[in-house]
Amino acid sequence: VGILLQNQVFRRMEGEELRQTMVTIGLSVVIADLMLWIWGGQSYTIYSPDWLSGPMSLPIISSVRDGGEVVYLKYPAVRMAILFAAIVIGVGMWLVLNKTRLGMLVRAGVDDREMLAASGVRIQYVFLAVFAFGAGLAGIAGIVGGTFQSLSPGEDTRFLLASLVVVIVGGMGSIPGAAIGALVIGLSEQMGLVYAPTYSVVLTFLIMAAVLAFRPQGLLGQV
Repeated sequence: VGILLQNQVFRRMEGEELRQTMVTIGLSVVIADLMLWIWGGQSYTIYSPDWLSGPMSLPIISSVRDGGEVVYLKYPAVRMAILFAAIVIGVGMWLVLNKTRLGMLVRAGVDDREMLAASGVRIQYVFLAVFAFGAGLAGIAGIVGGTFQSLSPGEDTRFLLASLVVVIVGGMGSIPGAAIGALVIGLSEQMGLVYAPTYSVVLTFLIMAAVLAFRPQGLLGQV
């Protein structure tokens, strides 16, 4: 599906980031409604493997009991595995983009696609491969997310909106920026849920508005 969309839709909008974003959001709404019409609104849950079920102890002291017993912080094992996998994938993507010939072609295609095409590189195949990889990652993220979120119509909208905010805050085209943006938005959302549940969503968008006002290219985005 990702390859088909890139080849038939997004290829005609290359270099128009805002237009691509709006079309992506519109297509997601249409596809979600079509899926709801075809398969109905039933919710599904993906269960994590047995070896990842339950909590795991982290080397962080949570409290000390009266008898001197140290209690360590516990965290769901599946979420730690997801965090580790996300770090590995992020570092791997950075290495590919900055240390390999394929990454050089991708960066050159973003900076000056006409010059790259003139040098004999079939730039459409490069963009097609990148888009297919991104679509595959989105599919994997949906499967992984199903281990702690119900898979039901409408869930994708919340994550799509959060992803858009993360990219805006971190900076378009920056993998470290996306990581920092995700950390900032995630922490602010969780702190908002603890200290001001009613306004937690407002806090997220206040951060985005502040970044757009004072650094429109994002925290690590390039001008």
